[in-house]
Amino acid sequence: MFREAEAVKLVLSALCVSITAGHFWTAVGMTQVAGGSQPNPTTLVGSPAVRAAEFRTTKVYQSREHPSYTSWVSFFPGDRGQWYIGCEEVTTPKEPHPGASKQWVYEMGLPRGYDKSRYDMELVLLRSEEDLKSWNVISRQAVKASGGSFAQARTKDGRFLRFVWSCYSTDPTARPEEIFYQSSDNGHTWRRMPPFVSDHFAWYPHRLRTLRDGTLVLCAAYSFKWGKGSDYPVRTAIKLDAVTDMQMALFFSFDQGGSWSEPLTILNGQNVSETDFVELPDGNLLFVNNSIFAVPGRQIIYRQGKHFTPGPLEKVHSGTVPETICLTEDEVLLGCQRPGIYYWSDDLGLNWQPLEGIPNNVEVYQPWIQYLGNKKVACAGHLGADDPIHSRDQYISLHTFKIQVLRKTSHTRLWIERGYDEAKQRFLNSYIISLTSSNTLLAGKDIEIWYVARDAPGYDSWNSKPLAERMKAGGKSLTVRTGANGTALLTLPEFDGIENIHASYQIVVRFNPDHRDPDYQPAQLPQLEYYANSGVDR
Repeated sequence: MFREAEAVKLVLSALCVSITAGHFWTAVGMTQVAGGSQPNPTTLVGSPAVRAAEFRTTKVYQSREHPSYTSWVSFFPGDRGQWYIGCEEVTTPKEPHPGASKQWVYEMGLPRGYDKSRYDMELVLLRSEEDLKSWNVISRQAVKASGGSFAQARTKDGRFLRFVWSCYSTDPTARPEEIFYQSSDNGHTWRRMPPFVSDHFAWYPHRLRTLRDGTLVLCAAYSFKWGKGSDYPVRTAIKLDAVTDMQMALFFSFDQGGSWSEPLTILNGQNVSETDFVELPDGNLLFVNNSIFAVPGRQIIYRQGKHFTPGPLEKVHSGTVPETICLTEDEVLLGCQRPGIYYWSDDLGLNWQPLEGIPNNVEVYQPWIQYLGNKKVACAGHLGADDPIHSRDQYISLHTFKIQVLRKTSHTRLWIERGYDEAKQRFLNSYIISLTSSNTLLAGKDIEIWYVARDAPGYDSWNSKPLAERMKAGGKSLTVRTGANGTALLTLPEFDGIENIHASYQIVVRFNPDHRDPDYQPAQLPQLEYYANSGVDR
């Protein structure tokens, strides 16, 4: 197959002339423009490439008591075309329960209005067999732990799997590692399964999804236990000397929940309690760290059979990273952020844009989105927020809509090659930059360059500061334009003649970071560091 790198080599061959006392190449049809513009992430040109149509909102379920407490959904497919929504319902009993102890309330660190121990708490499960048009309650489970049943699934053999936040239980005999329940009778009864997570921690299972081959993936946040006998007097404590006091772990099951893998920690270095992911066409998994948290972005987990290896967490380039995501056949990511704002990305989560065609509302707090196929999307959540008991008339909502890809943007790729003086056996401070799309070199495109000398303001070897902050601190910006051959020449003569072998500079190369060209996706090379005086030692 003719690949982009091979296309670059052919162009470089046409540009390069090997002469005894000359440089490795002679530039033809390339432009360098001084003084590149600063990126403006809010600038969008033209009509949106993706929008929603046929939006519909449905009230799926509401408690019999008003103001109703009906919250905290899970939304997952069945084994024969059914769909299920789980939620928590809190109602007032005829006779109030004794209530939690003073010590429990203190250690939980709850504000007034949030202690549910005097109420009836039930995990409710609803099923739809009519294309999400009607819903029926099929299961109720009385519990003593508030909420936290976000991670649920239906297996191919008809079992329900449910993970809960046992650490929130008012039952003094409950243990925080007892998070796993199963039902083999369609939700009539639930059986607590043996723990497979560490008893050193409190666990917060958040997401459970089934991959195409049936593999189950559980996402569970964890932090140290709190209360007497621990290092944490209350749940709301955090260790200031801990890099991450709450982490995210993955567990995999290849036998429909019969056994689970050892934990695989992802989003390392981040204090994070929630995540979501999609399975990519190649079988890898793309996770998001949403914009609720300090460093929003994406992380790809690479799969080889039963082995999963995390790639780096990549910071989002622009936009809001939603908390729940799905992927269409067009490889468009769709997502929702509480309480019901939708976004889309056509470059696998590096850049996000608002999704037009859906009214702003507060109907799907703590959302869970699913792609139904045939351009149809559904997202479940509850009206309201993290509300005190019986303060708002909550209900479970379901949004459905069709996704329209009005203009498919083209993937782009940047590449860079450094010039070389054969006679002096020295690398030049000049570069050929190529821009390709679908193996075709693109002409007449502006490529933004920012560079900074070693130890000058803006220089950063550890990626400790955002690029925008570094650009304000120092360095220089310029723009180079690709010529008819799809390549551009970048020359940095200020670094010529330097004899210090340790003198270096960093370069950032970007195309379309502000989406001004609506037909092409942005592209960015990794930050490059070159030594000014570099060559081949003989």
